[in-house]
Amino acid sequence: MLRHLPVPVLLLATAPLQAAAPSAGPDFPAAGLQPPACASATAIPDRPLALPELVDIALCRAPATRAAWAGVRAAAEREVQARAAYGPRLDASAGPDASWTRFSGGRLPTVTDSGASVTAALSLNWLLYDFGGREARISFAEAGRAAALAGFADRAQAVVLETGIAYNASIAAYQSVDAQRANLGFAKNSLEAATARERAGVAIKSDRLQADAAFARAQLDLRRAEGTLETQLGRLATALSLPPSTRIALAQPREGSAAALRQSADALIAEADRARPDLQLSQANVAQAEAALRQAEAARRPSVTLGAGPSATAGTAARDVLTGSAGVTLNIPLFDSGGRTSQVREARASTEQAEANLQDVRQQAALDVWSRYQDLAVNATNLETARRLLASADEAAALAQGRYRTGLANITELLDAQASLAGAREQLVAAELAVRSSELQLARAIGQIGDAVQ
Repeated sequence: MLRHLPVPVLLLATAPLQAAAPSAGPDFPAAGLQPPACASATAIPDRPLALPELVDIALCRAPATRAAWAGVRAAAEREVQARAAYGPRLDASAGPDASWTRFSGGRLPTVTDSGASVTAALSLNWLLYDFGGREARISFAEAGRAAALAGFADRAQAVVLETGIAYNASIAAYQSVDAQRANLGFAKNSLEAATARERAGVAIKSDRLQADAAFARAQLDLRRAEGTLETQLGRLATALSLPPSTRIALAQPREGSAAALRQSADALIAEADRARPDLQLSQANVAQAEAALRQAEAARRPSVTLGAGPSATAGTAARDVLTGSAGVTLNIPLFDSGGRTSQVREARASTEQAEANLQDVRQQAALDVWSRYQDLAVNATNLETARRLLASADEAAALAQGRYRTGLANITELLDAQASLAGAREQLVAAELAVRSSELQLARAIGQIGDAVQ
């Protein structure tokens, strides 16, 4: 999909995040995740770049995606820590000890006693059974990792959308400049025709003046379009985390196809329910709340711990001492003034809150997909209309200009046709931009924006 990333950032950003396998270590290999390899994206290629290449660069350079990835790694480490509770804990301690005692008073003589020793000890502690407390903590950590992945995917998709919108706006600005140049060329031909007719004595001076005014307006429109182009290119560079003055050559986009309309809105809503990162984040929050509830309930139950360890002492006394101990301890929570019970009630309320939030996010996601779907349908229809409008306006303008040259049309007819042609060109540029942007917005709403930039 994206050449710069051996494990593509965009793949994580657009593919549905399934429950990952348990982590086997800090590098998170069991989940199939590796840090994005972005070294090749630091240098901007000196050639026209298509949208997928720009997305590569944006994802690799964006501080937000780097921060989100760090959050994923931190969540993976928290899962490792939670799983460590199933193993034993071994600690060592050592240190010198000095004592000094003085006995005085009474009828006995003053006596001073002093000594020094070195003590070394090992302690082994192993939680054997805790009624599911450790399992709940692992489930909480796994849900936290899923939430971090969903947050990363959501942030990455936002970067993709921002880059796509900036790219489309820049392409539209280029197309607008081309349209204004074409309008200026047509206005120049009209002015030349009016000037020639005035010199030939078959047209009045006002014809030339009106044509000259239209030519000047076309010049102003071209300068305005060129300024807009510079602004949009600066926004695109900023979306790539580059200075606004950076100029990037752009490859032409594929033609807007509105392919998403081949599916029904209901099918797209169902796909969004599976793929949207914010929904996956809400689902992970529910899983975390449920795990926290299980932790709180387990805290009210007994636990069994194995403890063992040797201890050695050597000092100024005549004998060294070596001791050892081993035992199993049953810990039974009896009474804490209702604190643990309150924690359970709090966890239940948090679970209900997370479930309600998930339902709200699901409803908002469905509305988002529905709205974007309708926007794309309208814009696709408008694009077809704009194409027909341009074809008709182009033919009408050519006829009007020919009729004016031969004296069969007046200057008003020519300038009206010229203005209609200019407007039709701008409408086509706007309609093409609207379709491409609507496709991106709908893909983002579904949670599969990668399909829209390939």
